[in-house]
Amino acid sequence: MEQVGVGVIGTGYIATGAHAPAITAVPGARLVAALSRTESTAREFLGTFDASGARAYDDLSAFLTDPDLDLVIVTSPDALHAPQAEACLRAGKHVLVEKPMALGLGEARTLVDLAAHGKLVLAVGYHLRCHAGHEALRERVLGGEIGTVRHLRLAWSYPFEDTNWRARSDLATWWALSATGTHCLDLARWLADDADDWARFSALIGNSRWRAPRDETAVIAAELASGPTVEVLSSVQFPEYTRVEIFGDHGSSICAGTFGPDGGGEIVLNGRPLDYTPVNPFVVQLSRLVQTIAGQAEPAADGAAGLLGVRDLLQAAA
Repeated sequence: MEQVGVGVIGTGYIATGAHAPAITAVPGARLVAALSRTESTAREFLGTFDASGARAYDDLSAFLTDPDLDLVIVTSPDALHAPQAEACLRAGKHVLVEKPMALGLGEARTLVDLAAHGKLVLAVGYHLRCHAGHEALRERVLGGEIGTVRHLRLAWSYPFEDTNWRARSDLATWWALSATGTHCLDLARWLADDADDWARFSALIGNSRWRAPRDETAVIAAELASGPTVEVLSSVQFPEYTRVEIFGDHGSSICAGTFGPDGGGEIVLNGRPLDYTPVNPFVVQLSRLVQTIAGQAEPAADGAAGLLGVRDLLQAAA
């Protein structure tokens, strides 16, 4: 199979620290273009990854006419995700959009419909599904090794500064929820193999540190349609912390430090370490997407998962 030409929209932390390195690590992908607010920033980004022949843009329309562009990874601020992803799909490009896929249900449904109509791949960046340890654990849990799943508890705190763009009303609607909470909610669904709407859902939102007009800490209590209850804590108020706990009627599992981009961390299943080989989840995510474009796989998280993620965020902030 020929290499898939990949373009990146946005040249911030997630693009520089995760997606671009993944492109260079996947044999079936090639970095061909970057779009940033200025052409010089895009050029600097491409130079960091020695993307020979790749082109820098500061205009979306020009970017989408690049003859080598097949797949676009959207890593811009949340408010730009839907309009930029829509433009890419209308231009006939496959899309991997960072979460949240959109700020509203109408925008999210438009993306799903456009992808289906154009027979294009639409994937959403829930990379925690691509962690080798999470995948191994999910297989064991769904295989009954802890019995019937009764409860899941997930927490992710990351100490963003108060200057983070997610706290700006012109760029985002949520803060902790869109940065970390949506990952936890999606992971809970995926680990329990339940893609339906919540049976029950309630949220407590706090913004007591910076008094930003956004969620700085969110605590969610919910129940999946299949029965398990779920607790989620997401925050930008205290030091980095990640943890997943799964309780069944015959056992339990704990994941500590497994949310990082290196794909590592410790997983214990029924009191014993779970062996797995760490792999960068962003590399796995892109590899599967390349295979999906070739008709050989399914994306780790598709547009339907992204749509559920948007619904979650809207419920939490209601």
